[in-house]
Amino acid sequence: MDTITFVLAALATARLTRLVTTDRITQAPRGRAVRALPDGSLLAYLIVCDWCVSTYVGAATAGAWWLWGDTMTFTAVTTALAFSYVAGFLASRDGE
Repeated sequence: MDTITFVLAALATARLTRLVTTDRITQAPRGRAVRALPDGSLLAYLIVCDWCVSTYVGAATAGAWWLWGDTMTFTAVTTALAFSYVAGFLASRDGE
């Protein structure tokens, strides 16, 4: 994996992790999953833990790279996710 692909994959992992754990667009399914589990469940915690989810998302991203890393599709998807993460990060620090 070259450096640019590594950075794109890492930023894509960060974006997908945020999508699973924090973003409003996934709030309803995330809430349903957490409510369906017992109070204090480690699995419920896993669903909202950035560090935990990033491990699995990172593994999936690495697997996708292993399967499709030299394709334009992998590059396009990771680039779009990386751009989304960087734009969201910068916008959250804009102060307006």
